[in-house]
Amino acid sequence: MFAAWGRFVHRHRRSVVLLSIVATILLAIPAAGISGALSTGGWIAPGAESSRVGERLADEYGLGAGRIVVLLRGPEGTDARSDAFQAQVTETMAGLAADPRTARLIGYAQIPDDRFISTDGAATYVVAELSLDEEAIVPVLEELEALIVPVGGITVATTGFAPVSRDSTEISEKDLQRAEVISLPLALLILVGVFTSIVAAGMPLLVAGLAIPSSLGVIALLAARTEMSIYVLNVSTMLGLALAIDYSLFIVSRFREELARGRTPGEAVERTVATSGKAVAFSAVAVAIGLGGLILFEPAALTSIGVGGAIVVAASALYALTFLPALLGILGHRVNALSVRGILLRIRRSAPIEDGADDARIDRWERLAGWVMARPLRVAIPVVLFLLVLGLPFLSLRQAVPDAAVLPPGAPSREASIALERDFPAGETTPIIILADLPGDPLAPESIRTLAAYAAELEALEGIDRVESPFSGVRDPRTGAVLDTETLILAYGTPAFRAQLQPLIDTYIRGSTVRLDAISPYSPAQPAAADLIPVVRAIPAGEGIVTRVGGQAAGGYDFLHSMETRAPWMLLTVILAMLVILFLLFGSVVLPIKAVLMTLLSLTASFGALVWIFQEGHLAGPLGFESPGYTVAGNPIIMFAVVFGLSMDYEVLLLSRIQEAWRRTGDNTRSVAEGLARTAGVITGAALIMVIVFGAFALADTLTIKSIGVGMAIAVALDATVIRVLLVPATMRLLGRWNWWAPGPLARFADRLGFSHVEDDETPSPGAAPAR
Repeated sequence: MFAAWGRFVHRHRRSVVLLSIVATILLAIPAAGISGALSTGGWIAPGAESSRVGERLADEYGLGAGRIVVLLRGPEGTDARSDAFQAQVTETMAGLAADPRTARLIGYAQIPDDRFISTDGAATYVVAELSLDEEAIVPVLEELEALIVPVGGITVATTGFAPVSRDSTEISEKDLQRAEVISLPLALLILVGVFTSIVAAGMPLLVAGLAIPSSLGVIALLAARTEMSIYVLNVSTMLGLALAIDYSLFIVSRFREELARGRTPGEAVERTVATSGKAVAFSAVAVAIGLGGLILFEPAALTSIGVGGAIVVAASALYALTFLPALLGILGHRVNALSVRGILLRIRRSAPIEDGADDARIDRWERLAGWVMARPLRVAIPVVLFLLVLGLPFLSLRQAVPDAAVLPPGAPSREASIALERDFPAGETTPIIILADLPGDPLAPESIRTLAAYAAELEALEGIDRVESPFSGVRDPRTGAVLDTETLILAYGTPAFRAQLQPLIDTYIRGSTVRLDAISPYSPAQPAAADLIPVVRAIPAGEGIVTRVGGQAAGGYDFLHSMETRAPWMLLTVILAMLVILFLLFGSVVLPIKAVLMTLLSLTASFGALVWIFQEGHLAGPLGFESPGYTVAGNPIIMFAVVFGLSMDYEVLLLSRIQEAWRRTGDNTRSVAEGLARTAGVITGAALIMVIVFGAFALADTLTIKSIGVGMAIAVALDATVIRVLLVPATMRLLGRWNWWAPGPLARFADRLGFSHVEDDETPSPGAAPAR
C-alpha cells in the first residue's frame, strides 16, 4: 500500500508540489487572524456546579459572572476615605457606571467599609460587575477601560479575568515570535550537521513552512465555531515545527540512503515511502491518538489543545508523505547539492575532508549497542532506578488553575492583582458565592434564623473570614453596630427599617433564592482554596434548603475534579490504542508492552522534573520565573498526551529498522545493533531539534508555556538518549526472540493485515551515484 502511494506521488510529483503550495496559501489567509479567534478561557468544567451557579447569576441576578476590578491610587498624601477623593473616584468611574453593560459598581462609596481602602490609606478599588460573562468582556475590554477617565491625579489599573486574558494573549504572541527566532536558525544548523548538505537540510524546514500555516488556518476556522484556547497557538506551533522536521528528517535520510544504494530517484521514493513513510504514518497515528486523548476531557482549554495538536500532526504527516517525496523525486541526486564537505574542500584544499565519516558514525553507534547488549542487566537496572529517582518529586504534585501569577512581572493586570493582594484585605474581590434555594419566603423569621446560623457555621471554617449576606454582618444604618439575628427579624418586619435594608434585598435575594458571599483570604488559584470548596459544599444549610457553590475558587476545584475523574479513562484509552497500533505495525505483543512501560518511565522522570523546577521553585533564577507554589493545572496531562505520542514516534522509527534487520537475518542481537546504528544518528538529531524547539519556549514569559516547553524538552532528551540508546537495546537483548512473539491467532491476524511486513531488498539500479 505504501509502496503504491510512493509510486503515485512520484508519478504526479509536480502536481503534488503545486497543490501543496496552493493549499497552504489558501489556509494561511484565516491563519493570519488566528489570535483574535482564540480564547484565554476554557478552564471551566461545563455542567459543573460552579458553572451552573455562574449561569444562574447571569439569568437571575443580571450578572454575567464577569467583573473588572479597578484599582485607583491618589497622589502621595491622599486620604482615600475622604469625601473629596471619593468624589473624584465617582467622577473617574462615571462613564463606566453609566454604560448599560455595567450592572453595578461596588466600592467605598457604596459600602463604606475599610476593606476597600489600602493599608497606606492612599488607594481604593471598585468592582464593576457586568452583565457580560468573562469571555464576552475580553473583546470589549479596551472600550470599557476607555470609559474610565482619571481625574485629580488618580492613577488607574485594571485586573480580573478579562485584563489577565488580554495580557496573556499579547505575551503569548511575543513568546511565540521569540521562540521561532531562536529555534529556527539552530534547527537549520543541526540539520546541516546531520545531512552535511544545505539542500537536504532545507527540506524539513520547507515541510514545516507548509504544515504550520495550514494547521493554524484549519484551527482558526474551527475557532470561529467553537472555543479554542489561546495556548493552542503556542502548543501547535511548537509541535508543528518539531514534528514536521522530525518526519522530514526520517524521510530525507532514508531517501538519501536508498540513492546511495544505487536506486533511481523513482525507486528511492517508492522504497522510502514504503519503509520510512509507513513508519511516519503509524507514528502520526500514535501521536494523534495521544493528543486526541485530551478530547475526553470537558474543559475547552484541554479539548482544544487536543484537537489543535491532532490537526498539526495530521498536517505534518500529510506534507511529509506527499509534498516531500514529490519534491525529492523532482530533485533526485540534487538533494545532496551544496555539500558541506564539498564547500569545505573548496575552502581548504590543503586539508581534504575524510570520506567515510558517515560509516564511522554508524560504527560508533553499533559498537555502543554491542557494549550495552553485552551487559544488559548492568545497564538496565541503574537506568530504571535513575528514572524512578528523577520522578520522586511528582509524588508531591499540587495543581491549581492559573491566575495572574503566571504572567511575568511588569504585566499590568498582574501588577494590579498583586497590589490588591498585598495592600488590601485578602479575598475581597474573589468571594466564594453560595446560592441557597429556600422552600419558602427568605424573609420569614425561620428562614432568617436558619441562614444566619448557616452563615455563622461557614464563618467558623478555617479559610473563611466572614460571610456577606442579608442576614449576616448587617449593620444598623444609624449606629453602625452589627445587628443580631432577632433584631434583624424585627428590622425586616418593620416597614421603616426594611426600606433602609432594601439595597441588601435587591443585591442578594431573587424570589426564594438567597446569595451569600464567603470571603476567604486564600487566593482562588492556590490549592488551599480548592481544598476549601468540598468542605463548604458539605455543610448543610437547613432542612429543605439546597445550596450550590460557585465563584473562581469553586471553578478551579471543579476543573481539577473533572480532570482527575476523566484522566484514568484518558490514560487507559491512549495506552490501549498505542498497544494496538504497535501490534499492527510489528506483529508482536511484547514490543508494544515494552514500549509503553519505557515511555511511562521517561514521563515519570519528566513529571518529577516539572514539579521540582516549577512547583518547588528550583532553577527559578536561571529560568527567570517566580514559582506560584503549584503546578499549572492541566500541564501534566498535556505533557502526557504530547510526550507519549512523541515517544512512540522514536519507537516506531527504531523498531522498524530493527524489524527489517530481524526479518532479513533472524539474529536478534545483530538486528538490534544494526537498527540502532542506522537510526540513532537520525533519532538524536531529531531529538536535539525537538529539545531546541521546546527549550526555546523556556524563554517564554508566560509560566504555563514556559513549564510545558521545559517539561517536554526534558522528556524528549531522556527518551532519545537514556531510553532509546541504553534501555531499548538492553531489554531487547534480555527478551531475545520473545521480542517478536504473539499468540498464534493474533500473529496470523497481523500477518493477514500485512502492516508488519517488510519488503525484501531489491537489487539496486546500476550506475546510480552514491549520496554523501
